[in-house]
Amino acid sequence: MAAEIRSEVIAPVVKAAVDNASRDDLEINDVVQLTAIGGGTTFQWTLVFVPEGSAAVLTPAAAAVTAGPVTFTVDEVGPYLVRLVVDAGMATESTQYVRLRALTTLLGLHLVAAGERRDTSGVIPVDADIEGWANEQNSNLLALESALVTRDYHIKMLGNGDAGVLPIKGICGVNQRDDTLYYRGWCPSGSTLLGVTVYMNTINTVGNYTLELTNVTAAASCLNAPFDMNTLVAATVTDMTLTGVAANLDFATKEVWEISLASDNVGFDGTEVYIGLRFGVS
Repeated sequence: MAAEIRSEVIAPVVKAAVDNASRDDLEINDVVQLTAIGGGTTFQWTLVFVPEGSAAVLTPAAAAVTAGPVTFTVDEVGPYLVRLVVDAGMATESTQYVRLRALTTLLGLHLVAAGERRDTSGVIPVDADIEGWANEQNSNLLALESALVTRDYHIKMLGNGDAGVLPIKGICGVNQRDDTLYYRGWCPSGSTLLGVTVYMNTINTVGNYTLELTNVTAAASCLNAPFDMNTLVAATVTDMTLTGVAANLDFATKEVWEISLASDNVGFDGTEVYIGLRFGVS
């Protein structure tokens, strides 16, 4: 009997079954179910390749020697290469490979599994072709080239009032005092915030003074905690600590970030403060 593989995502969101073909629609935490649909006497399932850092395994282990179903959980982006051998050692022995892939988060790169062959020596997975491999790699290179091009990241100072309260609304929906400065900018294309630095030539000595950086679209802070600017060392570049949470640090095209500098000094105007935001492909 011919080895034939059905793959389907059964959780957390069900995705349609695909028969005898690879797929590129997997996402982190997807539970993938595999079933042999071509009949046979004996069966052997193997995850031939998983992405670096992945702990994916087929479960239950006993099902790996049956027609299935057998499952694994996607825990890293990249390709998962599945092999099914039917009737091993018999005259009717048949083998099939499919590649089940999660594209990279930022650029949608088509990563290839070790063990794939796309030449005259054999075709792995079942639906691969020579031109397809070349096209995927060219697409990957073009995406990387585009991501490495220098970009302009736009910034606008929203200002501070001369007295009383500002005529603008803050993140919490309340009017802001005149001792807080706001800057807002956006990313021309999808990016990840990789680092934030701050520099001040002369350290503030008047009351409390803090810096906050917010992902406006996600309504969440990018920093582990508002930074105490009074702890700076004069004329020294200091790194901020980011949250490390992807949802806070990832920005899609034209998504907005906001910097706020709050001081107890009513005469504060942001003089001598330099803030650096580093975006890129993580």
